[in-house]
Amino acid sequence: MRSARLIGATATAVVALGVMAAPAHAAPGLVDGSVTAIGATCTWTDAVTSDVPPNTLTVDHTTINASCSGGVTVSISSSPTVTFDDAAGTATSPSISVTGSGLGMTCGYSVSNVSINREGTTRTYSGGPYTATKTSGGFLCPGTATVDSATFNFH
Repeated sequence: MRSARLIGATATAVVALGVMAAPAHAAPGLVDGSVTAIGATCTWTDAVTSDVPPNTLTVDHTTINASCSGGVTVSISSSPTVTFDDAAGTATSPSISVTGSGLGMTCGYSVSNVSINREGTTRTYSGGPYTATKTSGGFLCPGTATVDSATFNFH
């Protein structure tokens, strides 16, 4: 059961803001990320975005190559859109979906209305905790999972 929770939480963590993306624009950028849930951490570097902040952008989910601790693999199911509000110091995404696998199980999760806070005047954003809801997987996949923290650095 701990393995199922680890898979669910890690998938949820990456969902929680694992990748944020938007419609293609003229100036592509990159985003690095780190997400932690139930003792597991997933990180990636140089995922491609359709634009740069503060413009609304989409993170190309096919360019996120997350490396996760705890024997779990995670993939982003679709390319999320991210909108920036510089006055409020936030970045938001309406929905982020991920799939996590480990020990022969696969669980899908989605986090809705994700908001993260900018650190000072940088393009680094962090937040958490977030609750992700199961969208697919067997009865061993928890119905919800908590993402403890997420950090994203747009460059």
